[in-house]
Amino acid sequence: MRGLRLLVVVVCALAVVSGATAATFSYSVTTTSPVTVTGVTLTGVDQSQTFAVVSRVAYTNGGNTAGWKVQASATVPTSSGHTIPDLDVTAGNFACVTGCTTNPTNSITYPLTLGTTAQTIYNAAVNTGRGTFNVTNTFEMTYTANAFPGTYSSTVTLTGSTGP
Repeated sequence: MRGLRLLVVVVCALAVVSGATAATFSYSVTTTSPVTVTGVTLTGVDQSQTFAVVSRVAYTNGGNTAGWKVQASATVPTSSGHTIPDLDVTAGNFACVTGCTTNPTNSITYPLTLGTTAQTIYNAAVNTGRGTFNVTNTFEMTYTANAFPGTYSSTVTLTGSTGP
């Protein structure tokens, strides 16, 4: 009899686990594209301009323990064949939009220099970042003292996924 009771308990435990709600994850960029950075007057001195990009991360329902990340890559800023240094990400922060039960714990150290390979620019550690959040990252464009006059452009690609 004892063996039968154990089997019934195991079957019941499996039934409870199978009814768990799966985590859902969605990511979008809320900042309108293209982003225009304020121009500078070239003076023979290095100068920088910053701009912010806001992303929305929704990590909801049960079972959301993996954490999440926002990644970015960027092409070299170019104007008529001339380039300036790669873009930097200098900061990241979050604001709760709705249903936030656990704030994200970000482990990224700034500044980060972007290249064509995606890298994490903001993350939520395991067991954090539950709810819907706006994540704001600050990007910096540097015009070197010897920059060629022109309009520089770069393509920034942003993605979001689960896992820190």
